Amino acid sequence: MKRELMKREAMKKSARNRIFTQVNYRQFRQHLADITTNTVKGKGYETAIYDSKGDIQAIVHAASIDTNGRCYPAEYFILTTALAAVSEPEWQYAA
Repeated sequence: MKRELMKREAMKKSARNRIFTQVNYRQFRQHLADITTNTVKGKGYETAIYDSKGDIQAIVHAASIDTNGRCYPAEYFILTTALAAVSEPEWQYAA
């Protein structure tokens, strides 16, 4: 339990230094539900989602397979400043 708390605190500290932070799909969808968006732009394997002001709110890197046949899952990123609104409830870590 203590190790898990230390790990989460370290992740929070490193996330504060980034503009975007990788999140899981559930957190990504939760963040999208909280923003008003009218613009989605894609280029290559990356899709950017903008708010109504024109600021990027989220980024999706598409799933892919490299030339050696290795699979890479989709990756989801949201603004680091928005992490508090979509963080996992504390009770999920109680077990």
